[in-house]
Order: sequence, then structure tokens, then C-alpha cells
Amino acid sequence: MTDETDPGNLLRLSFAQSAAVIARVAPDQMELPTPCTKWDVRTLIGHMLFAANRIGAAGRREALPQDGPAVTGLGDEEWAPAFDKSAQEALSAWGEPDALEGEIELPFGTFPSGVVASIYVMEQVTHAWDLARAIGTEGDLDPSLAEAILPFAHRMLPPESRKDTGGAFDSAVGVPEGAPVYEQLAGFLGRRPAARTSGERADLLASLASARHFLRFTTRGISDEQARKRTTVSELCLGGLVKHVAQVEQGWADFILEGPAAIDFSGEDAYESHAAGFRMLGSETLESLLADYEKVARRTDELVASLPDLDVSHALPEAPWFPPGARWSARRAILHVIAETAQHAGHADIIREALDGAKSMG
Repeated sequence: MTDETDPGNLLRLSFAQSAAVIARVAPDQMELPTPCTKWDVRTLIGHMLFAANRIGAAGRREALPQDGPAVTGLGDEEWAPAFDKSAQEALSAWGEPDALEGEIELPFGTFPSGVVASIYVMEQVTHAWDLARAIGTEGDLDPSLAEAILPFAHRMLPPESRKDTGGAFDSAVGVPEGAPVYEQLAGFLGRRPAARTSGERADLLASLASARHFLRFTTRGISDEQARKRTTVSELCLGGLVKHVAQVEQGWADFILEGPAAIDFSGEDAYESHAAGFRMLGSETLESLLADYEKVARRTDELVASLPDLDVSHALPEAPWFPPGARWSARRAILHVIAETAQHAGHADIIREALDGAKSMG
């Protein structure tokens, strides 16, 4: 066994990398969205700290809880020292002479201790990428760590096994041939590595990702019943807003590809169908609505990245709110999606605060 394949050494290196990324997070970056779509930067760091504590408990052969909530309640300057402390405690446990011997019982099965160490290396390396991507420092990551753990990820989580993980891992996302190794790892583990764009397209995708994040963030920790609840004089509810915004985004992506027929409002039931898009039906769950939204988002991002020309345009369909004879380019359609998503994220923030006092900021 070499240093490149020794789970104990990889655990030490992965902790060091995570600590370095966390230390670079500025206070004004704590609420940025991350590739873990349900978490902002602060919540992701809290999860990494929870994971570090759990790694230490596994090394000490203590009983482990199911995947629990992220650590909360620390000040912006306290996260890095807290993570360093937990990482050192975990490494101390895994540094014992017999640490890689025998088996360890995890909440989802019993495994050889070396496999357990590798599972947690995979978690730290992947979340370090999540965090670095969010704050724009992924160029500082050590590619040898991703190269070392990617084959293990393929063995541990083949695509056909994802349904048995209780939703912990999304389906693998394809990445271009020759993509950087961290994007290969992230895509295999269900992340959606941002398309490699620059300039205007990168700005459009970043703005849309931020607006989506703040909308999703209002649904954190609530039940289906709460997602259906009207909390203001408006008929809007959180689940209905997610459903509506997903439909709007999908419709405008179809418009870019197919023209005005994709968002035709001329049918007899067009307005009722539009109104129904704001309602969360009894057969729908918040989880399913968010999953559908994620699929729509992936498609839109791929479209923005790959469309040959953002100036391609179509005539708008006939509707009272569109001027007669107007045309919109792909660029204008995407800007409209960004604006509508941001507007409804604001609506959702008011609804959530009225529900239980939770706010996205402040």
C-alpha cells in the first residue's frame, strides 16, 4: 500500500484540504449557493463539521447516528477553528495502530475499517470541491485526492445502486470527456458541475443559480403540509411557487428551442392551467417538486452553455402582456427566467417568514 492508496494518509490529506478551503471563506460568502442545492455555504460547512465529528466517532468505534443535521450556531470566525479541532480529534482516533483493522458498523451497513475511512475521504474530498466551487477557489484543490478516490466511488456507488441510498446520492451526471478530475467525481456523485462557460454565459448561469438557491432555501426543513399552507392574504404557497417557477423555466427553455408554440396561451384551458401551476396538489410532495425543478435546471444550464448563439430569436406568442409582433432572443428569455425566479424567491421568503419566522437573510 502506497501513500496514494493508504486510507489513513488520504484521510489526513483530505482533512487538510477541507480545512484550507473553509479557512478561505469570507463572512460575506456564507450565504452563497453551493452545488449541494439545498445548502448554502454556511450549512455546507456545518455539515462538513458534523461529518468530521462522525469520522472521529467511527475511528473510536462509537455508535454512529443516522446522517444528522449540520452543526449550527457558530459565528463566522468560529467555523475554521472548530473544524480544525474536530479534524485533529478524528485523525488521532484513526492514527491508532489498529485503526485500520477489523470492521466498523455504520448506520447503513458494516464494512472493513479501511473501506469506512475511504467513504469519509470521498465525503471530504467531494464537499471540499462543493465549497471551493461556491467561493471560486476550486483551482487550489489537489487533483491527486480526486484521482485517488474516484475509482473507489465507482466501486462503492455504481449507478444501479443509487435507489438504495435513500436519496443520499442523485443519479450520476455526465461530464465532457477530458473534464477535470474533480468535475468527474462531482458529476458521478450527482452534482451538476457548472458548464465550462465564460463571459456573458457564465454571468447568466451564476445569476440564475443564485436566484434558484434563494427560492429553494425557503423550503428547508418544512413538511408537505407546510409547503401547501397559505400564510398570507395571497393564494401562493411555497410548494406552488417551486412548481410554478419550474414550469416557467421549462416553458422558456422550450421557447428558445421550439418557438412560440411552446408557450402558447391561446387554448381554452390555458389560463386555468397557468393558475393550477401555482397550486401544490394533494398527490404532490415537496421532494418531488424540488426533484422536478432540479431536472429542469440541469436542462436549462446545458442549453445556455451549448446554444450556438444567444441572439437567436422567436416571435412571442399572442398574449395580453406581450406587445404585438414582439420577438425575444434566447438571451432575453433567460433574463426573464432570472427575473421571475428572483421575484418569486422574494415572495417565498415572505411566505416562509409568516409560516415560522425563518428568514433567508438577517
